[in-house]
Amino acid sequence: MPSSRIFYGWWVTLTFSVMVFVSAGVRHAVGPFLKPMVADLGVDRGAFSLVIALGLFLYGAFMPWVGGLTDRFGARPVTAAGSVLLAAALGLTSLCQNLWQLALVYGVLAAMGLACTGPVVANAVVARWFVRRRGTAVSLLGSAAMTGMSLLVPVVAWLIVTFGWRTTYVVLGAAVLVGMLPLCLLVVRDSPESMGLGPDGDPPAAAATTAAVGSRTPAASALRTVAFWQLGGSFFTCGFSMSLVAAHGVPMLTDHGYSPIFASWVIGVLGASSIVFTLTLGALSDRFGARPVLAGIYGGRALIFAGLFLIRDNPAAMLGVAVAGGITLAGSMSMTSVLTADIYGRYSVGSILGVIFLVHQTGAALGSWLAGSLFESTGGYGAAFAIACLLLAAAGLVSLRVDREPRRLRWVSVRA
Repeated sequence: MPSSRIFYGWWVTLTFSVMVFVSAGVRHAVGPFLKPMVADLGVDRGAFSLVIALGLFLYGAFMPWVGGLTDRFGARPVTAAGSVLLAAALGLTSLCQNLWQLALVYGVLAAMGLACTGPVVANAVVARWFVRRRGTAVSLLGSAAMTGMSLLVPVVAWLIVTFGWRTTYVVLGAAVLVGMLPLCLLVVRDSPESMGLGPDGDPPAAAATTAAVGSRTPAASALRTVAFWQLGGSFFTCGFSMSLVAAHGVPMLTDHGYSPIFASWVIGVLGASSIVFTLTLGALSDRFGARPVLAGIYGGRALIFAGLFLIRDNPAAMLGVAVAGGITLAGSMSMTSVLTADIYGRYSVGSILGVIFLVHQTGAALGSWLAGSLFESTGGYGAAFAIACLLLAAAGLVSLRVDREPRRLRWVSVRA
């Protein structure tokens, strides 16, 4: 490994940031594809939303399995294989002619590739490299995800308008292969201990290292604690709301009279404005703790979602909401990762966060499907956005009271 005054953990963080940038951008760029794909494939929004919901759910369902593979074989082979699989799935999506092909290729194969290159593996590995600077380090991953969302959504919208949705998927597949695979093979390492280093660049302490590596909380044990369900329940709401705006934000705004390009820019600005906010939130969590930061994220997002739906015929105000909304999209994954490491230990993040992310993606699948279904039955997105606002407000309150220790659920203690 190259000798440098820069702690190698930051190179690992940078590499995972690139991966998360690409995978999060691909995952959130569904909205611009909706109308052209629905028209070309001859399906309605409800059916298309069902495929997206399948992909979102399987994306989460694969996470515990991917976490196990990472623990057993290491992050390098898992992320490399995931990059190849994701690139192939995106290329094959361009060839789909009907709904069942789309469900197989995008709903299953792409979901598996995204899981192998997604935020759970990234957060799990990066959390091992840091203790004091953990909030800042994992927030870089969140910032990268928001950057991918902000840049790729308008770029994808432009590619679709210029070249068509099929060519756009081919371009995305090539970008994944060229941009991610070399980094997975050359830079990714599992932990500072694997390179004879200590977390945060501190000198390694053999006794402490051995204790840290041996200290793991199985996911099955975490499931029996209150903190898991506090984190998982609030993260369910994150998935529901982010899926709603990713899959239906652009169509909703165009239904309200905005142009497709402007609507894509609104979603892009949401991501762009969150880039700086994410880093700021990481520093705040290092100083004041993750709980109040996470609560503020969810509570503020409820207000922003109300603005996205209610503001009509006012592009300046809509862009203002998007700029302000960046702080509410930033950091929910990062803060959940920090709390998971703090409560259960830094070598337990992969397996436990994988299951928490499954809860998140269950919410994401429900949000995507429910919004499409409610649109078909009511002719609008008002009900879906109202549900999201209520859930987000509740998640903010729960986040303030997340347990500091893995306290067992009362009914588990009684049965035991």
